[in-house]
Amino acid sequence: MAAQWLSDVAIRHRILALLEARGRAVSLATLGREVFGFRQVPVTALRELFHRLFPHDPHLILRDDDVVELRPDERALRPLEENEYVVVDVETTGMRPSADRVIEVAAVRLARSHGRMRIVGEFATLVNPERALPRGIARLTGITEEMVARAPRFEEIAEEMAVVLGPRVLVAHNARFDLAFLNAEFQRVFERRLGNPHLCTLAVSRRLFPELPNHRLPTVARYLGVEMERWHRARSDAWATAQIFLRLLDHLEERGVRTLAEVARLHATRARRGGAAR
Repeated sequence: MAAQWLSDVAIRHRILALLEARGRAVSLATLGREVFGFRQVPVTALRELFHRLFPHDPHLILRDDDVVELRPDERALRPLEENEYVVVDVETTGMRPSADRVIEVAAVRLARSHGRMRIVGEFATLVNPERALPRGIARLTGITEEMVARAPRFEEIAEEMAVVLGPRVLVAHNARFDLAFLNAEFQRVFERRLGNPHLCTLAVSRRLFPELPNHRLPTVARYLGVEMERWHRARSDAWATAQIFLRLLDHLEERGVRTLAEVARLHATRARRGGAAR
C-alpha cells in the first residue's frame, strides 16, 4: 500500500469515518473500495488484514457475514467533559513507525476535578532508541546521543506507560503520527496495539479554524493564546496540546459537538465535503 506509512491509526480513522457516515455497518467489499481504493476487492486478504490490525478492538467488529460493524463504546457516547484523557506526544528518530524509534515520550492526564476539566498528572521521559540518532533529529529537537544513551529503553517504561494510558481517551496533535509510533513500540514489547479511542487536535483545529494559514502546533497555540516553552520536545508539546484541547472543548460545545462520536461525525462531514469538492 502506498504507504507503508499509512498506519493502523490512519486506517482505523478512515474506517470509523465511513462507518459513522453509513449507519455503523458496511460490507468488507465496500470498505475495500472506499478506504483502500480497490476496484476488485480481495475480500480474503482484507479479512486477514482486518484481524491483524484490530485483534483486540471490542468495538470494531468483523462479523461472520463479512460486514464490519461499529459497536457502541460508552466513552464515545459520554459528554466530552465526563471522559478522562491522556494527551500524548513523541519525538522519534524519523518518520517511519515500522523502522524508526521513539526517543522521547510525554503523557499529560486530564480529568474533571472541582467542577472543571484540568491537568491532574504527567509522565515524561527520554527513551534510548538503541540506535544512532540522526543529526537532523538532534538539531530539530536538541536531544543528543549522550542524552538518550543514559535513558531507559521503551521496554523498561512500557508497563508504566500502559498504566498512565489506561482506558482513557488519547489526545494528540497529529494523532496519526504519535499513535502509530506508540502502537509500534507497544507491539514490539507486548505484541499488541492500543485500543483506546482518540481525538486529534490537529483535525479538530482544521475543522473549526479554516482561516488559519496552517495548523501546526505553534500556529494553533498562538491562535488560542497558549504559550509554548519550545517546539519538538515531547513534554512541552504535550502540555501545549493539553491547553489547546481544553480550549477546543469550549469551541466544540459552541458548535453543539458534545461527544467523541459527534467529533467523529464532524471529521466525517469534512471528509465527505472534501471529496465532493474534488
